[in-house]
Amino acid sequence: MKLLFVILDGGADRKDASLAGMTPLQSANMPNLREIAAGAIKGMIYPIAKDIAPESDAAVFSILGYEISKYTGRGPLESYGAGLKIRKGCAAFRCNFATVDSHMNIIDRRAGRISTEDAKILEKEVNGIDIGLEGVSFKFKSTIGHRGVCVFYRKGGDFSPNVSNADTGYIKKGNISVAELSGSKKLPEVMPLDGSEEAKFTAYVVNSFVKKAVEKLSSCSMNIERSEKGELQANALLLRDAGIDLPKVERFSDKHGMSCAFIAEMPVEKGIAKLLGMHAINLSQIENRRKRYSRMADLAIKNSDRYDFIYVHIKGPDEPGHDGDALLKKSVLEDIDDAFFGKIKNVDSKIVITCDHATPCIMKAHSGDPVPVMLTVADPKDDKRILFDEDIGSSGRMGVMNGNRLIEYVLKMWDNEK
Repeated sequence: MKLLFVILDGGADRKDASLAGMTPLQSANMPNLREIAAGAIKGMIYPIAKDIAPESDAAVFSILGYEISKYTGRGPLESYGAGLKIRKGCAAFRCNFATVDSHMNIIDRRAGRISTEDAKILEKEVNGIDIGLEGVSFKFKSTIGHRGVCVFYRKGGDFSPNVSNADTGYIKKGNISVAELSGSKKLPEVMPLDGSEEAKFTAYVVNSFVKKAVEKLSSCSMNIERSEKGELQANALLLRDAGIDLPKVERFSDKHGMSCAFIAEMPVEKGIAKLLGMHAINLSQIENRRKRYSRMADLAIKNSDRYDFIYVHIKGPDEPGHDGDALLKKSVLEDIDDAFFGKIKNVDSKIVITCDHATPCIMKAHSGDPVPVMLTVADPKDDKRILFDEDIGSSGRMGVMNGNRLIEYVLKMWDNEK
């Protein structure tokens, strides 16, 4: 028996007036998902815990069955997933290209969703910055769209992960970040979160880098061209989720006695899966989303005989959630249903489908809402009538649980059906 584990990034939502009071999941025409759901038991999960509005990284780490207390921050994992070195004496951050005005107010946290191609040109500008601090170097890498990672290296000394974020979208709380809805527009100064010299130094380095990045990017030819075309400048970098090392955890295959692989679009999910020892099923970058979802389905089906567990992470629904576009989110879900679920619905595997968090369009941010989950079984009984959406509540057979219990529950059900 095989297990296909699918996460719809930000797929859950709240009821929206533009969709006649329904959520995108409820409004979307998804016959294939509904067919799968008719053969599944259902429930709800809080990806980490109740009232936590998580980023995807920590949520996925939890949903794959690992304790968040062992987590060391998004920065190292996303940098690792992007191919940068994480070693002693480093501090790694997730980055966004952003737009700021002359008063350092953030106009757009994603620089108008700058293209990957433009971001790659700006990557060279960023790596040309002279940070001006003896013994400190850095490597910046743009990844997909506005996203990037940056790792600072310190010769003969250490950094600290205990610094705040240079980003208005997320606030650092312990070893994770959660969505911040304060509405502040000012590019925040990074602050040490403890009294150590390492934390103070780390904050100083990041603040110096952020300031020099604005100076460098504001005057570069790419941004001058963007202004001339009426596009937002990508003239700032927002840094968040500091970390200095990778989590020390048991490999997924050793923990559960299964061969495992992953298919993912984004560096942070790739970083987590690589850390857990999952085999990478390579997915080439395909701009057309329907073709990309279709390719993901083909890869999952092709490899279903080779691995006991395949984790598939589909980014699509999250972006329109952040942009507040419920109609587009509905359209993205319909494309996933047709191009992905339409192909995998008959795969000879048990199927788990859930979300890593909700991204309500009315909030344009992640929320702490519980998200739906389902698992195909031989006889779902009364659950066959329950739809896969945000109204499952406690009515499904799976009940309501924290995300880190999901894998244990699924594998127990799996064993019972062998």
